[in-house]
Amino acid sequence: MSPEDRLQAVLRGSEEVVTRDDLRRLLDRTASPRAYVGLEPSGLMHIGTAFVIGSKVGDLIRAGFHAIIFLADWHAYINDKLGRNLENLRICAEYFKDGFRAVGVPESVEYLYANEFVRHPEYWQNVIQASKASTVARIRRALTIMGRKEEEADLDSSKLIYPAMQVADIHWMDLDLALGGMDQRHAHMLYRDVAPKLGWKQVVALHTPLLPALDGGGRMDLVAGKMSKSRPDASILLNDDPREVERKIGKAFCPAKEPVGNPVLEIARLILFPRRGKLMIPRDPKFGGDVVYESFNELAKSYANGELHPKDLKAGVAVGVNGELAPVRKYFEAHPENLEAVQRITRAG
Repeated sequence: MSPEDRLQAVLRGSEEVVTRDDLRRLLDRTASPRAYVGLEPSGLMHIGTAFVIGSKVGDLIRAGFHAIIFLADWHAYINDKLGRNLENLRICAEYFKDGFRAVGVPESVEYLYANEFVRHPEYWQNVIQASKASTVARIRRALTIMGRKEEEADLDSSKLIYPAMQVADIHWMDLDLALGGMDQRHAHMLYRDVAPKLGWKQVVALHTPLLPALDGGGRMDLVAGKMSKSRPDASILLNDDPREVERKIGKAFCPAKEPVGNPVLEIARLILFPRRGKLMIPRDPKFGGDVVYESFNELAKSYANGELHPKDLKAGVAVGVNGELAPVRKYFEAHPENLEAVQRITRAG
């Protein structure tokens, strides 16, 4: 792969890179740079994590990166996930591995646990160094990486440790690139701020767009409006059956002629077109019959002009999502153990 092709593979589908020049220099000097994405194993995976993040990890591997999926069990513990039970969190991490395998993330990806890091005194030294290089106000601003508000640290001071841990994680893994959704931007910028103060290697920060919640709630707030497994009816879970996918998309927020902030269109933009290259909309012959859109721009224009009805858009997106989930369902039929364990844990909680 040529240097320009490597660059485009990394940038494809991303929302932001900090900075493009840093990324180009990294690719010029390093044949196999190190990248990671950190995820809390905190319940059933939704399609944004599986397909948007999973696809970008695949892009990084194809561009020559050594990619790490960091299963942040201790971070999830601090964030009150799965009853703060570390064993349950680790079971969920195994399910996350299954999820990424099911959507086609290459086997060459490395999986690491936070539990492996916290055993080392040197790791905690890095956490303290990151904390000492930051102000409390700066740390509090970064709490949105947890899906938390700043004032929540007033009730539980462990929340203030989390951003410093995320900064320490990047240094501990000797990374060159930190990947995350746009909701992780504060943590990556915190690292970029403190790294020069501590003499640590600088990293490129690469951010993917966030898939919005199906109900359209919090559309003006980047974090509050994202798809989240904590709101199952506003998200499509990786293990939803076909009828459940159809039901959820059928009731999704999807105002006619409004392509901006439309979660159904965003599923097409962020998942279906990148993976399929086109979208087929099934329609009754009396309304013109089936139509195939070859690009997202073509689809969005047709929707904005009123040529495509919300009901038809929803039907096409539901068919597309179920098509992408078909091999996932086959994988979990063959490997049900971790999924069933997580389902038991979430039902009990």
